[in-house]
Amino acid sequence: MRDAETELQPLSFATGRVAAELRGLQARLQRLEDTLEVMYQNPAVKLDAKSIGTLQDVDFLLQSVTALSIYLDYLSQKTTDFGQVCVKDALETLTLRDMAVRLSGGRDETATRNNHAELF
Repeated sequence: MRDAETELQPLSFATGRVAAELRGLQARLQRLEDTLEVMYQNPAVKLDAKSIGTLQDVDFLLQSVTALSIYLDYLSQKTTDFGQVCVKDALETLTLRDMAVRLSGGRDETATRNNHAELF
């Protein structure tokens, strides 16, 4: 992570990064919904590897939503009266390393390439 994360920054920067994470989760949830719809409408259809992988996203989505809620709660408690926040300590509450890197303003190439969560 970068040195800049130790500096105070506008809360809008931190919440903007959370919004980007939520948009990514929204796309994964849409794929999950589509898979579940196919399963419901065609109970005789066998699941392929892609469908099984999509169903396994449920655990990732749960971990991600939990991590984001803890992160936002921490930020809300530590925001200064001037709307500034130091995200360093909040980032340490996250157990999903790739998410922590993105929320710090960085980019985790491994997570992007593999499209899955990496735990600390």
